[in-house]
Amino acid sequence: MANDENEKDTAASRPSETTDQTSNQPTNQPTRDEDHIETISLLDLMAEMAEENERPHEEEPPPLPDEAPTQTVFPPQVALSADEDEDEDTLTGAPAPAQPARRQPVPLPLTPEDIPPQERPLERDPDATSVSPRVAIPGNRVPDEEAPTRMYRPVKRPSPEQPEPTRANQPPRARPSEQPPRPSGQPPRAAPAAAATRPAAQPVPRVTVPTPGRSAAPPKPRRRRDWHGCLVRLAVFGFIGFILLSIVGVLAAAVGYTSIARDLPSVSELEERVSSFETARIYDRYGSEIYALADPNTGNRTRVSLDEISPYLIQATIATEDSRFYENPGFDPIGLTRAIFQAMREGEQIAGTSTITQQLVRAVLLDEDERTERTARRKIREIILAAELARTYDKNTILELYLNEIYYGNLAYGAQAAAQTFFGKDVQDLTLGEAALLAGLPQAPADLDPLNPDPVVQDRVYNRWRQVLGEMVEEGYITAAERDTALRQGLNFVVPETNNLRVPHFTVYAQNEFADIMNELGFSPDEITRGGYRIYTTVDQEIYTLALGAARTQVANLQANNVSNAAVIVLQPLTGQIIAMVGSVDYNSDAIDGRVNVTIALRQPGSTMKPFTYATALELGMTAGDVIWDTPTEIGIPGQEIYRPRNYDGAFHGPMTMRMALANSYNIPAVQTTRLIGVDTLLSTMNRVGVSTLGLDASQYGLSLTLGGGEVSLLEFANAYGVFANQGAYVEPTSILCIVDSDGSIVYQYENGCPPGAGTFTAQTVDRRGFGTQVMDPRVAYVITDILSDNAARTPAMGSRSALYTPNIATSVKTGTTNDVKDNWTVGYTRNVVVGVWVG
Repeated sequence: MANDENEKDTAASRPSETTDQTSNQPTNQPTRDEDHIETISLLDLMAEMAEENERPHEEEPPPLPDEAPTQTVFPPQVALSADEDEDEDTLTGAPAPAQPARRQPVPLPLTPEDIPPQERPLERDPDATSVSPRVAIPGNRVPDEEAPTRMYRPVKRPSPEQPEPTRANQPPRARPSEQPPRPSGQPPRAAPAAAATRPAAQPVPRVTVPTPGRSAAPPKPRRRRDWHGCLVRLAVFGFIGFILLSIVGVLAAAVGYTSIARDLPSVSELEERVSSFETARIYDRYGSEIYALADPNTGNRTRVSLDEISPYLIQATIATEDSRFYENPGFDPIGLTRAIFQAMREGEQIAGTSTITQQLVRAVLLDEDERTERTARRKIREIILAAELARTYDKNTILELYLNEIYYGNLAYGAQAAAQTFFGKDVQDLTLGEAALLAGLPQAPADLDPLNPDPVVQDRVYNRWRQVLGEMVEEGYITAAERDTALRQGLNFVVPETNNLRVPHFTVYAQNEFADIMNELGFSPDEITRGGYRIYTTVDQEIYTLALGAARTQVANLQANNVSNAAVIVLQPLTGQIIAMVGSVDYNSDAIDGRVNVTIALRQPGSTMKPFTYATALELGMTAGDVIWDTPTEIGIPGQEIYRPRNYDGAFHGPMTMRMALANSYNIPAVQTTRLIGVDTLLSTMNRVGVSTLGLDASQYGLSLTLGGGEVSLLEFANAYGVFANQGAYVEPTSILCIVDSDGSIVYQYENGCPPGAGTFTAQTVDRRGFGTQVMDPRVAYVITDILSDNAARTPAMGSRSALYTPNIATSVKTGTTNDVKDNWTVGYTRNVVVGVWVG
């Protein structure tokens, strides 16, 4: 009942209110298409709200933070002004009662283009519980603060088959307090019953309208499974994982690279290391090479420029070892990848992928122990160095260094040494076939030795030779016809010699002296043998050949006297230069110990010792005319047997001058003279003239020292005779004239011995002079020289036409023989030369 009374009160009050507001509105006007709105009473609204509260509701999500605030507005119907559209109808279609005057509506705001703002159409929202008070009703624009609260229900739109209802064809709806117009002739409709008799009202949809000036958030789409989004997220996560794995991989690679490369040698050391591996070479006094001083660990090597190398060898090397040499970055990525897959497929180690640059790195920059390793670590280090080397040096420089460093077998390092070893020619003179053979050797020098007579090895060499020529055809360096011509021509190898020493004993002696000089100058042993020095010596190969021939002839003539060997030394007394040195008649003969250099071996000199005995006596005041008795003599020595010297002919010649005694080499006068001067004085004289092997201890010798009782070397003794020829001045013997380093700087020179153009003098050049030390009175030296050249004085014992007689040249000669005829000496000299000969 209370509800009915409230409804009646509400119904009674609403018509008057509505009538007042719409009295000035025209009636029976069609509504706009977009204003399909029906009214509902407040009681109906409350009933519907009660029913809505009794039904379970889904929890309303909180509004978005950026969503525009909404208000629920219930505007009254306002009569249009006179200047508004006269065709507008009221929402009910009934004539509006008179309405009191109201203040003018606030004009709508316009855009900068003088266009009213677009109104947002009402939306159906079944979840709405309130309506914003700022909802604008088309045609009834009243300021929000003056608009009373009212609820509107949008009209359902017609289906596509039905025409869109318009105000022209839609019947007008009456307001709750009014009756719709009744056609004429019909009785008036009864008043509506109580609210309880009305049908249940439909739920009022919530209308959410943004505040003017702010855009509304778009409605949330219905959630559904988004496969495209899943794929996108999966791709994003995969990409992020790939980036993380890549970073981890890069870090791990950086750590591994650091551990492998931290102790790598610098590529800037390449040229320094290469030059240290160049072989020293020994030349004669005229500049002809006589020996390559090869290091046992590095072999034989001679540097040449790329222009001095046969083009055939360059092309064959590139075709065989590294066909992409001029394109790759120091290593071959294509070949390396192929080798890795092949190794993985066959389960073997990676092999055959080294480029020319990598081989150069292995030969020069890596340590000797690391070169033979077959590990991944060594391969990685090799690739790192090769890449750095390719960035530092141009390709032609790398190729030149490679061709000068690579090992070809038979101790031949470098192309020049290989050409000399196998073909006996310079590398620039190689033919196509010879170049192809050399290019194939570095792959396996031991297994591809062309000088090995084994048929199996020869077959391998031949097959490798054909393979290299075929690869040259494939790379376009030669034609097939040129290959066939080279195969038909064949190869001619040089016959290997037992040794390549042209003057063997002298070469060994000069090599030792070279080492002594370099040690004295502060050079290390490695620098001596690997520094590429050019050593110019004093030897004259022509004189050596004459001396060797004469020695062999005499040995052949004296075989009946049990003579099997001989030695010859030739010196310049003014400078001490060794012109020739024959250590034996056959360097390679084991029967005579041919490798023993007799010129520096210790032998008893026999009577060749006597000139120094008489020279000592002359220095002590005796003269060459003093008389010395050649008679039977007995000399008692405490603790020893009585010494009874004898002459070689067994006779006694009575009194004679010193000249006659020395010229005829009588023994008893020499022993008598030694007894007068003393053994110690004689040893002192020998020491002054350079014979150091006897020492100064007189107790080790007796009077027989003057007859050759001590041991001396032929070289020292012959050089001591040079004191007589040099007017009493001693000059130390030498075999080295000049030493030039690989850069062309003269390191050492003796007596202006460097040949013209051999090198350049620097501030560090050591220039030694052959000025002798005066160790004997020149007059004494002159007297001894005159006696030894007096053919008349020696005629009683030797005869006037003995082998010592030289009619056209004044030659001073002295012979000596030991008791058992095992050592036979002859030493002769002139002003310019000293010759010492030993036969035994």
